[in-house]
Amino acid sequence: MITFRELTGAPDDLSVLAGFHGTLYVSLFPDPDERESLENMAGYLRLKGHGWYGENNYHIVLAFDGELLAGAVIADYLAEPATGVIEYLLVSPDVRGRGVGRALMDHIEAVLAADAAGGGRELAGVVAEMNDPRAVSALADNLDPVARALIWHRYGYAGLDFPYRQPALSPGQAPVTGLILICKPLSAAWRDRVPAAAITLVVREYLRLAMRIDRPEDSPEYRRMAAHLSARDDVGRLPLDRYTGREAARPLDVHAVTGPDDRDFAGTLAVYQGAFPPGPTAVGEDEFRHAVAEQDYHLWALRAAPADPEPSGMASFHTLTAAALLGYVTFAAPLRGSGRFPALVARLEQRLLADRPEIRGWYAELGPGTDCAPFLRVGCRELAVDYRQPALGPGEDVPCRLFFKPPGRIYGPPELSGPDLLTDLAEVLAAVYGVAAPREHPVHRRIAGTLTDGVVPLR
Repeated sequence: MITFRELTGAPDDLSVLAGFHGTLYVSLFPDPDERESLENMAGYLRLKGHGWYGENNYHIVLAFDGELLAGAVIADYLAEPATGVIEYLLVSPDVRGRGVGRALMDHIEAVLAADAAGGGRELAGVVAEMNDPRAVSALADNLDPVARALIWHRYGYAGLDFPYRQPALSPGQAPVTGLILICKPLSAAWRDRVPAAAITLVVREYLRLAMRIDRPEDSPEYRRMAAHLSARDDVGRLPLDRYTGREAARPLDVHAVTGPDDRDFAGTLAVYQGAFPPGPTAVGEDEFRHAVAEQDYHLWALRAAPADPEPSGMASFHTLTAAALLGYVTFAAPLRGSGRFPALVARLEQRLLADRPEIRGWYAELGPGTDCAPFLRVGCRELAVDYRQPALGPGEDVPCRLFFKPPGRIYGPPELSGPDLLTDLAEVLAAVYGVAAPREHPVHRRIAGTLTDGVVPLR
């Protein structure tokens, strides 16, 4: 049976807090920029005991499975927007999958609702920070960000579609990027639409009360968020299953083809050959057989459902040192026209982060006649460069449009520097096209001659 203990500023509770902080908390939040110090937590509990929070509130609740510390939740109640904020939700790896997280969330939502009721208000909703599963690698997290996002989805949370960034928690720490602010609307006023002005107030009060930023207006991170939110009436919602490419209503089954003997190699090749007839931008079966054995090359067989007998789509891409190149992508029926391209992009970006946690983005070459609309809709931008795909055989290089996208959500033009583009391009020419002296190749020299050291221009 799960029991709960809310900590106070009493000496016995502060001793329990120290044990929790030094074990479960630090182990599950290894990044010092993302965690609160023990001194700060103890100080907040003492302030609470002295009435500092007023109509607001601060809670540290531990969950026990018998004598075992099973998890914890740290939350704030913000009185002015009548909103709860989950600062940290922790479940011990020893008890995951046994309902501890759900029990903690049900408990803290009831506690926050009681805070609101004490002031004669209805709890509007609860928000929380979450690592962006398309911007933060599982290698840099204590739990796979995709798994975490799907857990929050089951709890009823969705992402809020604005560029959230956590200011530094103290002078010795750095701002935290790669986050999504997620929300569970609870009041009738928030169920149909989440007002942007309300979220601005939530962020402001959270910075003021939880992060002790007395004047949030002085924080550049807050000013950027407030400016973005002020330009709209409502905040869009990101269903977390859809954002991670795991939407139950439109599943996308991805099988990584491991070699020519893989059960899906022939079927994937057949899908490719049906979409890309022999020509200057197509490769033959031998090239696929060779490439699929390389560590940083990925060939995916795609299905609308795992039970489908044969693939109905394929994708290939090369992971480079700091970026990636999308090779070939095509959908046949029943995938074609099903709206699953965004799901493929989500899965692609998660794979790239697994390969290179610090990856800056991926490129796509679009040949003559290729529809660029699906790429634009997922946030790709065309680079204003004279790019040509190196000839795959006898003949001229093929003029192509070169697109680029950083991983995750996009709220403005990507800032890709000229030197970074040239470095990536040299690696594409060498690793993908087998060019022995890539910086001397006409494609590289032509683009290098038009770029400055600044940001690459966009079309």
